[in-house]
Amino acid sequence: MGKNFWNNLPKPIVLLAPMDGYTDGAFRQICKEVNPAIVVVTEFVSADGITHGATKLRSKLAFDPAEQPVIAQIFGKDPATFAAATRYCEKQGFSGIDLNMGCPSKKVVKSEHGIALRRNLDRAFKLIEAVATSTNLPVSVKTRLGWSDASDLLEFGRGAQNAGANLLTIHGRTYTVPYSCPADFEPIYELKRQVSIPVIANGGIGDLADGLRKLGNLDGFMIGRAAFGNPWVFDLSGAPGRFADKVPLIKRHVEYLTKRKGERVAMFEIRKHLLAYVRGIPGASSYRIALARVESVAAVKKILDKIVGQLELDESSKSLV
Repeated sequence: MGKNFWNNLPKPIVLLAPMDGYTDGAFRQICKEVNPAIVVVTEFVSADGITHGATKLRSKLAFDPAEQPVIAQIFGKDPATFAAATRYCEKQGFSGIDLNMGCPSKKVVKSEHGIALRRNLDRAFKLIEAVATSTNLPVSVKTRLGWSDASDLLEFGRGAQNAGANLLTIHGRTYTVPYSCPADFEPIYELKRQVSIPVIANGGIGDLADGLRKLGNLDGFMIGRAAFGNPWVFDLSGAPGRFADKVPLIKRHVEYLTKRKGERVAMFEIRKHLLAYVRGIPGASSYRIALARVESVAAVKKILDKIVGQLELDESSKSLV
């Protein structure tokens, strides 16, 4: 594998974007079932927490072999803890290390992590160098166009490459631009012309076909929020037309999460996914009430089967009219 991991992957590279609270191991595994060729990234985990042995944080790094290649994403601002966390992740068998320099969360920014590092390029480059020199794994960096504009993107990209980054992922919005605004990929295309390492685009990509349309001169793209409730975005043919055809994968998602975290925790965490899975189907509002309160795997399966039965009954009734 080594530092050439990203260069050796078939192009375009397609990734599931890391989303805190959503892209846990169970969801990553589901997305890999839809498209085994994608690369998945963990939820971001504090380098300080990993280094100090925080059990809950380290559990977020647990992954199933079926997820490989899987990349560990870490965040922080101290080179020593970044390096220590990287060595821990390497021992766990990850395929690469991704450094979060783009999270816009107020809590993260206030701590001078995430996108705040774009306001201190010297520190950002030292962090990249500390990680790159402490591991044999490929090192990638995920960031945004910039703080309020993309004026320093080329400087950041070249500096990150010189510090040892093997791949750059750029979200096509700045810190000050809300998610409701369209992502701007033009500065990312220009960055690719200025560096020799692979460059990935992220932000507002709706599905595999959309990513291919926007690819341009880039090496790949990430799909994030569009995959929530619809892992079929990683399939060129899209989601199955019938909800009944989606249910087997949804049930496996429930089972994977339960196996990893136990039924009580899994039921609490799966609810947001279930609500997203039923979005847009006839009668969704009534089903969402029941799904928001599920407390067992059996209850989830019963509701899903009930939905399928009702949808088939409604369809049958229409055909008789």
